[in-house]
Amino acid sequence: MLPKSMGYKLYWAGRYLERMENVCRCALLSLRNGLSIEELSREYGLEGTEGMINYLKQSFQYLRENVRGFGDQTVLIQLNSLEFLLDSEKEDLIVYFETVLKGVNDFGSTIEKFFVLVKPEMKIQSQEENQPER
Repeated sequence: MLPKSMGYKLYWAGRYLERMENVCRCALLSLRNGLSIEELSREYGLEGTEGMINYLKQSFQYLRENVRGFGDQTVLIQLNSLEFLLDSEKEDLIVYFETVLKGVNDFGSTIEKFFVLVKPEMKIQSQEENQPER
């Protein structure tokens, strides 16, 4: 069973990761169907391509803060890789959003593998076990 604080951080990390995935998928759908990013960004309440990219980066920052609370070295390395993808070349927006989407999905898989590996080690101690000896 997960400690409450870790469960909370995992929940919010998942929400921000999902938000990034949705933005990438909507952007790809729009671009492939002739809708510009500027039009899509207005639907999100943002301003232009930079607004969409900044929205992704802000979601990533929130994701990173939550992941730091539970991730191991492998998870943090994958997180850094995702940050690198967010800062990659943006000349071809379809390639950019495809690349970021792949990175988001890879990071989600890394988190799943992390919890499969550490799950047997997680144990919540009862209150009696946490008390100092008298």
